[in-house]
Amino acid sequence: MICPHCHVDRRQRERTGHTCSNCRKVFALDPKVEPGRLHDTKFRELVAKAAPGGLRITVEQLYWVNERRLYRFPTGQERRGSVTGGTVLATAVVLAVSLSVGVGGLAHLLLDPLAFLFGWLSYRQFQGAKQYRPPRPFGTWVRPEDFERRVAGRWRQVYGALPDGLAELPTADVPTWPADPRAVVLCELPAVLAFLRVNGFAERHRVALARTPAQLPAGLPVVVVRDLSLTALARTARLRAELPDRRVVDCGLLPRAVDVPARAVRLRTGGAERPAVPDALAGSPGWRRLPDREREWLLDNWSSPLIALPPVKLMALLDKAVERAVAAPATAHATTVRTGAAEVESPAETRRRAERIGFLTWPRAIPAPRTGTDTTPAPHPTDGTR
Repeated sequence: MICPHCHVDRRQRERTGHTCSNCRKVFALDPKVEPGRLHDTKFRELVAKAAPGGLRITVEQLYWVNERRLYRFPTGQERRGSVTGGTVLATAVVLAVSLSVGVGGLAHLLLDPLAFLFGWLSYRQFQGAKQYRPPRPFGTWVRPEDFERRVAGRWRQVYGALPDGLAELPTADVPTWPADPRAVVLCELPAVLAFLRVNGFAERHRVALARTPAQLPAGLPVVVVRDLSLTALARTARLRAELPDRRVVDCGLLPRAVDVPARAVRLRTGGAERPAVPDALAGSPGWRRLPDREREWLLDNWSSPLIALPPVKLMALLDKAVERAVAAPATAHATTVRTGAAEVESPAETRRRAERIGFLTWPRAIPAPRTGTDTTPAPHPTDGTR
């Protein structure tokens, strides 16, 4: 490990007690001692990469950033075996049998069992090449509480405070109300709510932050921040049904956004028993629009926490949701003339619509065809055309 103070590479026995043997200064993290395979320089690099441009993140977000760094994400559907592996093992079987026959004697005792083992492994590889591995949930290296206590806590102990870009959790758990809010953000996820507060999201967008549906003010559009799970989707659908006269924007992911090969955190909780679709969700148009594959994914107890998104992507998702909530619905401004039961477009609106489509000038009426006895000169175009 390279000492963060003198930048000299020190072996483990040369940095005992979290002290560099060269400069005699104390450092916070040793990748061989603290969980997460982090040292001081890597810790600062992770914070700087996850929180660019003045963005601030929480310790839990840094935990997920580090877990994503350590995890090997699948690039597609993985097969149980491969034809290449089976061929290599089959070649080894041929070589082992050839040597056994050629040498003879005691070679049979060593090479024959080896050839049998290689043959069995080759068969498994060829069979596995036709089968796909079942999807595996995201595996973590460290528990969040251990990361908070042994990594972030150790950093505070040595340096006194977290590095720039990494914020402490806000202590107040009360609704945030700007003077004249344009919308309200309902976030029942404490980690995401803390991320919004440390970045001044409410003040920047002039929105209110609510922790529970009971805190929602009347008359404002609602942005629902949720995880990706069957339960979270059901809560959002239920809230839409309870607020039929208000605009409700769903700020969350769909299964297609976290499907392989996306580098997303996919978790699976519960046993093999499939839950029933909640009534509030079963009757919603959004659930019916989901493809069968995505509905099956949710019913198989898969989920994805929103806080595990990279902080920059999470903030972009939240910004876009608020913009959708406060945007005025599109209205038609066409000028029409009512004649009886039908509406006829006025000539002025017809011309404007044609210009929006791409006409430079509105085409004029085609003149009557000239006859052989007509001596009047043909009119010349005046709009620059030939």
